Amino acid sequence: MFAMPGARAQPSQNRLVKITVPQTAGTTNDLVARVLAPHFAEQTGRPCMVENRVGASGLIGMDSVAKAAPDGDTLLNNVSNTLTIPYFYKSVPFDVLADFEPIGVEGYGNHALVVHQSLPVANVQEFIAYAKARPGQLNYASPGLGTHHHLCMELMQSMTGIKLTHIPYKGSAGATTDVLAGQVQTMILPIQIAVANARTGKIRVLGGTRKERFALFPDVPAIAEQGLADFDVEPWFALWAPRGTPRDVVLRYNRLLNETLARDDVRQALAKQGLIPTPDTPEALARKARAEYEMWGKVVAAMNIRPE
Repeated sequence: MFAMPGARAQPSQNRLVKITVPQTAGTTNDLVARVLAPHFAEQTGRPCMVENRVGASGLIGMDSVAKAAPDGDTLLNNVSNTLTIPYFYKSVPFDVLADFEPIGVEGYGNHALVVHQSLPVANVQEFIAYAKARPGQLNYASPGLGTHHHLCMELMQSMTGIKLTHIPYKGSAGATTDVLAGQVQTMILPIQIAVANARTGKIRVLGGTRKERFALFPDVPAIAEQGLADFDVEPWFALWAPRGTPRDVVLRYNRLLNETLARDDVRQALAKQGLIPTPDTPEALARKARAEYEMWGKVVAAMNIRPE
């Protein structure tokens, strides 16, 4: 297995640690993994690389880790919404809960509802009223099925009765570009991206998806403050290993992860990605994952979403 600080082996004598990211390079999840990887290498004395294996809303990358040897050499860095893959794909060759060993949560973020500046709405209630008067006429973009961008909008529709038309893209770049250009009227964006683009005057930020205001952007009101008291979506990122990875290896990685998250430089780097580091235990991650899976299952059922 891998050596921990105080018992460091030479990198040449150890196998590569691979952190698989099932999203494209430059996404928040990818950047989180790339913040952690050099610190893992430093502390274990083992080379550590990030591998992007993309496709099917994360299914391809997750499947590669589910099938990997449970020896501590292969890890999965993932965002919470990928737990919903079984709701959107008819054939999923792994169990999103049973086929991965939870290591620990890395951090929590926040998303925000944005609209193109041409929409005459200044807050969430005005947006809801505007959409209700135009059922099916407003389009919303997302980077794909089952992403938080998609699920948050489905949750809003289920809670308010508005009817929007979903325009799924293959990734965040195209979706964001078309909202900024006014080709699509609205979407959910990571809050740091929403705030940065709002400064251009092209879009307007209406509210954050967490039930409470996000500490990194306290001036952005929560959607829950604006008439939807139960609206609460908090994207989080976590580290996993293949099922069957020995318990002692899982615990070592958990300790290594938590020690890394305590570093000031790591906390600052994650804050730039709109994340608040949140060290935790494997058991807490398992409970969080189960709750997330069940919560979105209720939304999918309420909105009668069928797998493709």
